[in-house]
Amino acid sequence: MVDSVKNYGITGVSGNVELGKGGPRVISSSDDISLFANADTLARANIAAGTDDAHAVTKQQMDNATGSRVQNITETVTYDGGNQFLFTVPANTTILSTMIETTSGNWTDYNSTTNITVGDAVDNSRLYGVGFEPDGSQQIDETNHIYTAETDLYAYVTQGGASAGTATIRVMLRGSEVDQTSP
Repeated sequence: MVDSVKNYGITGVSGNVELGKGGPRVISSSDDISLFANADTLARANIAAGTDDAHAVTKQQMDNATGSRVQNITETVTYDGGNQFLFTVPANTTILSTMIETTSGNWTDYNSTTNITVGDAVDNSRLYGVGFEPDGSQQIDETNHIYTAETDLYAYVTQGGASAGTATIRVMLRGSEVDQTSP
């Protein structure tokens, strides 16, 4: 019976352990441990979901923890910019709020047709459409809109009578890292 065999002289095992004849191998070198399916092909290790601070975590747990975070993106638009690209949001991003801010006296000669909205190609005021006030104030639109597909966001500037001016647009969102390069 194997259970009754005791060998008290064993002090350890080799740095290379083969699991069964011709089976996968565990190889250790300095501080690394590698798992091989055969002589030269690395193997995957399957683990259970971590439930304690000292446990390893699955890729899904890591993605859930790091993939979705609250971000604030700030862009500046000009009075004569027309449709200005802001950034691209990844799929499954929630836009929490959009704020437009100007400084007093910044928008020269604006009139009732001077306006800024923020949105996408389908709805140019989806994220901000509450009425732009170029008099030196902040306006915010709390939309909580979810983009299920990757989408480019734009500021739509109607110059009206304005002959100068800039506005700061701040978008608060929850999702993966945002692409701020122009399309």
